[in-house]
Amino acid sequence: MKRIALLAALLTAVTFLGACNREQTQKTDQQSPVVTTNGTVIPPDDQYWAKNNFDLQRVGDIVRRSRSPEEFERYLNRPGGINNLDLNGDGYADYISVREFDDLNDPYSRGLSMYTQYGPDLIQEIGTVYFYRDEEQYPGARILLRGDPRIYGDNVYYETNWLDQSLQLVSFLFGGNRDVYSTPYYYDNYPTWYQTYEVVETPVYQRRLVELYPQPVLAYTTQPEFIDKIKIKSPNDGRDYPQVHAFLVKPTREQEKFIKDNPRPEHMAKAEKNQRPEENNPGRPDGDKPAKAERQPNGERPNGQPEAKQPRPEAPKAEHPKVASAENPKPARADNPARTSRPAKPEPMRSAPARPAPAGKPGKAPGNPGGGRPGGGGGKPGGGGKKH
Repeated sequence: MKRIALLAALLTAVTFLGACNREQTQKTDQQSPVVTTNGTVIPPDDQYWAKNNFDLQRVGDIVRRSRSPEEFERYLNRPGGINNLDLNGDGYADYISVREFDDLNDPYSRGLSMYTQYGPDLIQEIGTVYFYRDEEQYPGARILLRGDPRIYGDNVYYETNWLDQSLQLVSFLFGGNRDVYSTPYYYDNYPTWYQTYEVVETPVYQRRLVELYPQPVLAYTTQPEFIDKIKIKSPNDGRDYPQVHAFLVKPTREQEKFIKDNPRPEHMAKAEKNQRPEENNPGRPDGDKPAKAERQPNGERPNGQPEAKQPRPEAPKAEHPKVASAENPKPARADNPARTSRPAKPEPMRSAPARPAPAGKPGKAPGNPGGGRPGGGGGKPGGGGKKH
């Protein structure tokens, strides 16, 4: 009886431990944690989060190198760059549009709105870049990036103080009389320089960013120092795209219902898995590195420069000696039996067996390489491909 009770207790313990083990395994499989550079955990590949595929913090590097809002927009949309956002679920990176905004009554503030647009009234703001000057005489500005609450959650900011740095984009925004920049481009209405490209899995994208921008220049904060001084407001603030095929931190009710009823299509590009970020990136030059890619969006590099420097005259050089030797062989090669094994291409040109070269006139070869009379006859002037 004691043995039966002992066996029953042992069986119960084994069953309990097995259940715990399975539960723990399921949790591990469900979580599949991948730690990003910001210390956050990336969900599994089947849970595509928008906030993990457009690194707002590293937008600061693009702000620092851009010279105008238009160039800023081109950097955002560079293939193999900072953008891996696919909100409409077509498997391709969304085009990031940029719109400048300011207030005539506020000479110290400027702003850029980053957003995706799928139609006249279908706009989803991604984030906003604010520029603030304490005084007009400063060469630079304070920079503040704010993530859209639906994508990133509440109070997600990145900031830095570049008041004493001369930045071309800041000088442009606070410059003289000009039109406020508002891009005419959006989804399916692209500029000529833009090339669509497939999104990659989030871990691949994160690794790519670390190589492109190793040290982010903006610091994360939930309480920016000068947020109360900024009075301007983005024209796209509060606008959302209802049919989002990506998980959002704080979706609207319409977005949440759509995400639940419409799972993300399983056609995300996986070709670059386990490869380095610079491999197989459409539209990206071979061996492109961050330092060399800074001027890529300008579109000023002429294509095909290396082709003009290729030594193309070498091809005719190789054929001239063959024709000349077939029609009128040189004296030095008449008694060389090794030359009889040359390719038989010139043979159809012979109407009769070739005459043997006169063996008693070797002295004329330097002045008359063709073997004929000066001024006419058998050889071409300057034959043998010596003339360039």
